[in-house]
Amino acid sequence: MRITCGGIILYLCVAMTIAGQSVNAQDRSQTRSMVVSRNGIVAAESPLAAQAGARILERGGNAVDAAIATNAMMGVVEPMMNGIGGDLFAIVYDAKANRLYGLNASGWAPKGLTIEYLQKQGLRSMPQQGVNAITVPGAVDGWQKLADKFGRKKLAENLAAA
Repeated sequence: MRITCGGIILYLCVAMTIAGQSVNAQDRSQTRSMVVSRNGIVAAESPLAAQAGARILERGGNAVDAAIATNAMMGVVEPMMNGIGGDLFAIVYDAKANRLYGLNASGWAPKGLTIEYLQKQGLRSMPQQGVNAITVPGAVDGWQKLADKFGRKKLAENLAAA
């Protein structure tokens, strides 16, 4: 049996047509359930974290407040991946000012960790492990900065929801 270029193209077209059939909007048996909300939606890896953020929205908080609560709760339900011992990076769009803000709340090196200090320790480059490789976590400071500049709620209220 000889396979021609036209035969291969026909096979691919049929295969793509079968594979590409979309699920009817009314038949969601093969997809996630539809979610509808009038006041906002919170998405997170953990449903418990999403609920913490949703509680903040229900209590009059804004998206930044909800993000703080959600992130804090992720530290409770997935402490090996999130939490107060980590860093925080955020991009916030202020619709009223039509302005985009970025926050780098990565950890700071201790004040005394200077090149001179490392050289006195006999090191020629920045260590990749050990006490001299650790920074001060920035997540909590980042939450505070976000709450102060963009939030409607105090940081304590956002954290209490978690």
